[in-house]
Amino acid sequence: MTAQLKRFDIHDDIQQIIAAIDQDGGVIVENFISHYLRTGLIEELKPFSEGFAPGMKGGIAKEFFAGAQTKRFTGLAKKAPSFAEVIDHDLMHQWAEHGFRNDYWLNTAQAMIVGPGSTAQMLHRDAGNWPIALAMGNEGPEAMLSAMIAITDFSEENGATRVVPGSHRWDDFDRQASESEVVQAVMPAGSAMLYTGKTIHGAAANVSSNSWRFGIHISFALAQLTPEEAHTVTVPWEVAKNFSTRVQHMLGYCSHRTFLPDWPVLWTYDYRDVRETLNPAPQDKYVSAGAKLLEPMNIVTDA
Repeated sequence: MTAQLKRFDIHDDIQQIIAAIDQDGGVIVENFISHYLRTGLIEELKPFSEGFAPGMKGGIAKEFFAGAQTKRFTGLAKKAPSFAEVIDHDLMHQWAEHGFRNDYWLNTAQAMIVGPGSTAQMLHRDAGNWPIALAMGNEGPEAMLSAMIAITDFSEENGATRVVPGSHRWDDFDRQASESEVVQAVMPAGSAMLYTGKTIHGAAANVSSNSWRFGIHISFALAQLTPEEAHTVTVPWEVAKNFSTRVQHMLGYCSHRTFLPDWPVLWTYDYRDVRETLNPAPQDKYVSAGAKLLEPMNIVTDA
């Protein structure tokens, strides 16, 4: 019998949730966002979800992967300011601080609204965004951690995400999953499927007559990796300055550390923290509390 995704509630022990993700590659967490936040997001995103045309140009492969009947758009924190609460989700950050070897930031926050008539998306691993991470297979460092949030109910008929539990541990990442290994993340609105970048998954076909499957994908990536979304373009500082320090960091308005907590060496301006260039400049200096920084190296000072 195919292993099903374990189910939790947002109030369950976080360490048990993280342990289950480590074991199975993904879990379902119900009540991941509140009813109040979910309905607020629906209202704020309504002009975009209703007015955005499905499909995407850019070649046959991209058009097929994105879905001819799927609406995709980003910049969610600008389009819906309450989405900052999702970026600041404590469970996501506790998981990221457990899973990453180092500092991290937002990879993308993307509405994925699958319409009736959509065909099944090809099964894939999100770590494929960075081929070197994919090539290292199950022994490589974690490159990406994701949540697919159900803004509406996810059902078998309207395209609930297909996922292959345990595929993040396969010795051969080139192996194709058989249909008997695939399950669907059927879940009520407000739930989320949490999964790693190594786990095989993909949107299922929407075979309903009139049900649009409204989901939001949010993912964090290792700080040394280029994110999928250019956040400082999609969410400008005029908007981001109103968010918490942690959200600003996730959006790229803070430089990254690799071995010394007070020395940013990545995503810098004049080799200094980008925060020093912002107007108004933040007063605090944010360092991810859970970042497992590398041991200090011997520094050559006469270069």
